[in-house]
Amino acid sequence: MIEHLTQPSPAELDALTALWEASVRATHDFLSEEDIPFFRQMVRNEALAAVDLYVIRDTDDRTDRACGSGGTDGADGADGNRGSTAASPTGETGRDSRANEFGGFTAFAGVAGDMLEMLFVAPKARGKGVGRQLVEYLVRERGIRRHCGVRRVDVNEQNPQAAGFYERMGFRTAGRDATDPSGRPYPILHMELGHAPHTGLVPIPSLLTDRIDIGFRAEGSGTA
Repeated sequence: MIEHLTQPSPAELDALTALWEASVRATHDFLSEEDIPFFRQMVRNEALAAVDLYVIRDTDDRTDRACGSGGTDGADGADGNRGSTAASPTGETGRDSRANEFGGFTAFAGVAGDMLEMLFVAPKARGKGVGRQLVEYLVRERGIRRHCGVRRVDVNEQNPQAAGFYERMGFRTAGRDATDPSGRPYPILHMELGHAPHTGLVPIPSLLTDRIDIGFRAEGSGTA
């Protein structure tokens, strides 16, 4: 189940930070070893506290409380972890030896406004669909009131697997920064749900699959 973690304890924040680090080490091979401690303290002390957190646990018998009305919900945030209806993301119904790894968390996302600020999956849970569950839930709109409504996400350009994942989820690149927000040389792609590529980004056509239509206008009298 997907849970809106409204008041994480210090132990839960530590567990989410550990999950973040394990996920980053498995996917962000462009980062230097010196970068990890810098970003880890930023995640633990700043980033996690600045977003609405949504989590999936290894074993969770709670009802789905994320992005709904009533209970501890009510956030009009953006996130990337919703929609699970199974007893657990792995399809298992009993507790196993992994249940206490990362405090029992399998994946988490952080949302601010309509922005998916972070989405991380434990290495052992990769490929099991938990990231897709979160994103599908978080972009959903229900009835006449928008719940969650994630529409934007920033992705490291040097993490093509993540960019490809979001493209499959319907996001399109709308802009690019040459550095990350901390000024480090890690380009950032700004992606938006369903938007066409920014005009400043020129795609390279494939001559085998793409057709290029070029319009010509005759010169002469009466033309501007």
